[in-house]
Amino acid sequence: MYGFNTAVSGLLASQRALYVTNHNISNMNTDGYSRQVALQRATNPMSLPGIGYLGTGTEIYDIVRMRDSYVDFKYWNESAPKGEWEAKRTSLLEIEKLLGEPSDSSFRKYMDDFFSSLDELSKNPSDYAFRQPVKESALSLTKHINETAKRLENVRKETIFSIDTKVKQINDIADQVGNLNKQIYVLELDGKSANDLRDKRELLVDELSKIVNVRVDESKDGKYRVNVGGISLVDHDYINKMEYKPKNSAYPYENRELKWADGNKVTLQSGELKGLIELVEGDGEKGSYRGILFYQKKLDDFAGGFAGKINEQHGKGYDLEGEQGKEFFTFDANNPALTISVSQAILEDVGKIAAAGTKDGVEDNTNILKIIDLREDKAFFGDGMSKGTPDDFIKSILSNLAVDSMQAQRMDSTQKLIIKNIEKRRQSESGVYQDEEMTNLVKFQHSYTASARMITTLDQILDVTINRLGLVGR
Repeated sequence: MYGFNTAVSGLLASQRALYVTNHNISNMNTDGYSRQVALQRATNPMSLPGIGYLGTGTEIYDIVRMRDSYVDFKYWNESAPKGEWEAKRTSLLEIEKLLGEPSDSSFRKYMDDFFSSLDELSKNPSDYAFRQPVKESALSLTKHINETAKRLENVRKETIFSIDTKVKQINDIADQVGNLNKQIYVLELDGKSANDLRDKRELLVDELSKIVNVRVDESKDGKYRVNVGGISLVDHDYINKMEYKPKNSAYPYENRELKWADGNKVTLQSGELKGLIELVEGDGEKGSYRGILFYQKKLDDFAGGFAGKINEQHGKGYDLEGEQGKEFFTFDANNPALTISVSQAILEDVGKIAAAGTKDGVEDNTNILKIIDLREDKAFFGDGMSKGTPDDFIKSILSNLAVDSMQAQRMDSTQKLIIKNIEKRRQSESGVYQDEEMTNLVKFQHSYTASARMITTLDQILDVTINRLGLVGR
């Protein structure tokens, strides 16, 4: 019976190895699955006096997954920057489309129409037919500025909504990781690895690593921790949740902060969440990121500066009734881009456009010519990096946007390439390959068949030994 037990051990080992191969093949397309291998070894031999040690067969002593912790660390470390630049690239491309440069609905096109109508008016300053296009082109320009301001604000609100969604996603992932930690800890008390549950946990960390920068640590006692910015998000089964709330509930889109549940500030180095927050809060001041707020402020500066300069010169002229020119544009100083409009007086009567330079000059066009000359005035916007003419100001905004967008695209492309290389390395270690598994399938099948054949042979030997030997003396 000794040889029979040895053959049975080979049969069982081959059978279990086939089960592991079957499990690998079944999960060939499962996200996050790591290839598993049955570890096999010879059992303790038996000592035969005068002969030596005789082997007693084989056994499967463990089933391990092929996983390289260093490659996981590299993946999680590079996934966060990829998420950050991907978020920035997407939003900046949306802002580029929103500004519509170059196109027939660009700022410069509307300014061209406005100044062209003023030029036509300068040729016939007393003719209402030439004054009406000035009003209409000015209305088109202000409505375009208003619409752009509204869309920028909508983009900012949508980005804040995305931040809220990401924070909820982080907290949800943290809950799932905490639950898996408890299951894995209980199942591994006997020293064996809960491979499939570990794969699920690390797939969640993969997802989390794109949203925020993470550091993972597993202690010798089996406690698993996920840190964000040096603070534990998950400490075994304890979850430290995040929240992104406004300081004042009356203003849900202003002065928001990302904090831990205990009130401490969350520190982020990279990730989608950091990219989205910088897009919402970045105003370009003191080296901060040029986000949506930066372009909103620039649009306000343009609207307020443009309207103020035109109003200043318009107020120096006289209308058709010989009255001193009033405001051409009106706006709220707290929110110029959203509120800029043609003054109600001109909307009601285009005769209020102060084209003349003198009180009695009905055919006088000197003031309107001075307004036209403002377009080439290098001191139109006198301060800051956007100083110069109105066209220079718009160009500077578009240049900033182009530089920021190009940087985001380059960084995103670079990170994609890095992640792709790491994923290849990870797949070479943990991926399931059909050819390899089919080779294992044939190998273990042949081993199983050979062990079964050995049992048949031993059965025949036992049959002869028991039933056929010693028949002569009976």
